[in-house]
Amino acid sequence: MSRHPLARLGRAAHIGLRILGVAAVAVLVIATGLGAVGRYFHVGGVTWSFELVAMMFLWITAIGTIISELDGENVSIDGMNGDRGPVKHILHAVVLLIVAGMMVHSGWSMLERTAFMPTPVMRAPSWTMQAVILVMGVGLGLIALLRLARLLR
Repeated sequence: MSRHPLARLGRAAHIGLRILGVAAVAVLVIATGLGAVGRYFHVGGVTWSFELVAMMFLWITAIGTIISELDGENVSIDGMNGDRGPVKHILHAVVLLIVAGMMVHSGWSMLERTAFMPTPVMRAPSWTMQAVILVMGVGLGLIALLRLARLLR
């Protein structure tokens, strides 16, 4: 068990992401159930649940992507898997950093233009959905930077 403060912080962040992911799935299931019951029993006023489901789906995807990258279970190219040498590890981290940088740039650009536009039904600010791209980019970028720092020392 590592006693390095950064390692402890990383483990805490990993656990926090898992808790957020479980909470998002719970909200998704409850909102889906409310929407289904509302439609089946012709109950008005629950149309917001489908918009909430869309938001949770995006956040679950972002959180799951970060967790799976941390666990080494994310989608990758076959040539980059298996018994990789140090050059391939560095290349993998650099490619991840480039993709993360593009996501951060794109997410930030989108937030600058439309962050406070209300969503159609719930009237929540659009950043509640659009920040997913920025958060995922920052998360993957941090993972890539930490990997590069570890590989290049």
